[in-house]
Amino acid sequence: MKKNKLSQNFLIDKNVAHKIIREAKLEKQDNVLEIGSGIGILTKIIQPLVKHLIVVEIDKKLCERLSKYFLLHNINNVEVINYDFMKFNFKVNNILKNNAFKIISNLPYSIGTAIIRKILPIENWNIAIFMLQKEVAYKLVAEPGNEKYGYISILILYYTNTKVLFNVKPTCFQPIPKVTSSVIRLMNKHSKYMDPFFFEIIKHFFNTRRKTILNCLSTFKNLGKIRATKIIKECYLNLFLRPNNLTMQDYINITKKIKFMGKFK
Repeated sequence: MKKNKLSQNFLIDKNVAHKIIREAKLEKQDNVLEIGSGIGILTKIIQPLVKHLIVVEIDKKLCERLSKYFLLHNINNVEVINYDFMKFNFKVNNILKNNAFKIISNLPYSIGTAIIRKILPIENWNIAIFMLQKEVAYKLVAEPGNEKYGYISILILYYTNTKVLFNVKPTCFQPIPKVTSSVIRLMNKHSKYMDPFFFEIIKHFFNTRRKTILNCLSTFKNLGKIRATKIIKECYLNLFLRPNNLTMQDYINITKKIKFMGKFK
């Protein structure tokens, strides 16, 4: 079996598949979104457990194979959509637009983080179980002071409560990847949509993460060191900390101080 164009490694271990699905605590009234069905190992287990399953898969042949399987078995609670999830519009699907839903996915290594970022602001999902590269999983849950801590860690914390559940060996996939995978659980905190200005600030800080927070802030929209020093001191922070030493609340406080100055909105 060849990799697809998104470098997906297909899960083939049914024991792992069942373990993943158990973590979603599926119930008969649930609506579920699966991103990337692959060969359908998760899909076929999820289907009889839920009210409705929506599968978004970019590979046309995989979609056709899955659709034929459900048609042959006279199964009508599955909607298979042949589409690039990164272009998928939740507002055009009545089930995902109007109902609470859960998400389960073996994410492609190449765009796993991008998919998660797309999902985070969506209001009506309540739990997501994702499998992705172990290194990426631990970046998502990294805490201040950890070298893996970055802007994606803050995004995850802002929108969710997240936990790494277990690791999955490369031999559970076909083709066999060169890395270990991890399964994570995201619980939606239903936070209000993140201020784009706040996101711009944390993105800037972590793009220059080797610098002190004074130098990072002074170069943000040409604030300069005098104003940057004033803001940092008013937030009761050490000028010479690094971006990965600041908590999410520290970044929120910095954002508020900048906006209070009236220079940016």
